[in-house]
Amino acid sequence: MEQLERPDETLWDERRLWFEEREATCGRAGAQAPSEQACALMIDLQAAFCAGAWSAVIVLAAAIVDAQAPAGADRHADVPGVERKTLRWLRGLRNRLVHEDPGNPAITIEDHWLNRDTWARWARRAVAAALDALYPAPGRI
Repeated sequence: MEQLERPDETLWDERRLWFEEREATCGRAGAQAPSEQACALMIDLQAAFCAGAWSAVIVLAAAIVDAQAPAGADRHADVPGVERKTLRWLRGLRNRLVHEDPGNPAITIEDHWLNRDTWARWARRAVAAALDALYPAPGRI
């Protein structure tokens, strides 16, 4: 079962390099340095991403994004650097993962077998949103 085994070193390195290259690109374009807490959470996010823990990546990325909302903003507030469409998608998927609907689960055991590529794609999108929130480029919403 791939999701319970350690990824082989080549796969781990591919994921790590993708993550680090994306972070470096966003960091160069960003207007500010992230906080100590944000950096610590990014370490956990990268570890979960490299391990292929896709639903955990999405939940953690959403927490990082929401932590970057302006102080005092409500839970539906825009986050500088993250497109509204992406923000709605990420918050919606995170909410479905953490607030279970037994009749319509957000993720199933079968997904771990048959839909890993979809979840991996969603995890990359979530990581990209977290990095965009941490390193909002000037002029981006």
